[in-house]
Amino acid sequence: MTTVYIADTGVFVRCGEPDNNKFQRLRRALRQADVSLRIPQRVYEELGGDPVADEYPSGNIPYPDGFEEGWIVVADELNYANPLVSTVMDKTRRFIASETDRDEDSIEKADTALVGLAAQLLDTGRADHVVLLTTDKPAGGAAETLLPQHGFSDRIEFRYVSVEYLETITAGEFQ
Repeated sequence: MTTVYIADTGVFVRCGEPDNNKFQRLRRALRQADVSLRIPQRVYEELGGDPVADEYPSGNIPYPDGFEEGWIVVADELNYANPLVSTVMDKTRRFIASETDRDEDSIEKADTALVGLAAQLLDTGRADHVVLLTTDKPAGGAAETLLPQHGFSDRIEFRYVSVEYLETITAGEFQ
């Protein structure tokens, strides 16, 4: 079974700088488990990356070692022409707006891209199971609520990345 781990911007923000203990624990856990975190291109942009750069990472990204070492990977562009991807992203925007009592137009595109990427990976068979690592509870809730409605029951898992989670993370989380 192929499990893909998707991370949002908040995971890296919560980790802090690369010399921070939380960042190093995450790095060590992923490398020991021989697992990569996929990030949607929108998340890459939020982290300061330049999506039109010839090669990842671009000069502005604060975590170049993660890309060079291969434990952070920028996912392929989302296929908005795929009705499942666009539908799930629209529903995610509505779900988050409802959960947070905010206008749909104020929902960050990176949040909807997380769930869209999970749908795309499952739909294309590039993942049998997706684990969404996020600090955004409404986005995680959207993934666990909406993807089963589209035939992906028991194939999505949301893990809330708290400070405590990062302070105790081990390779066992990814095996």
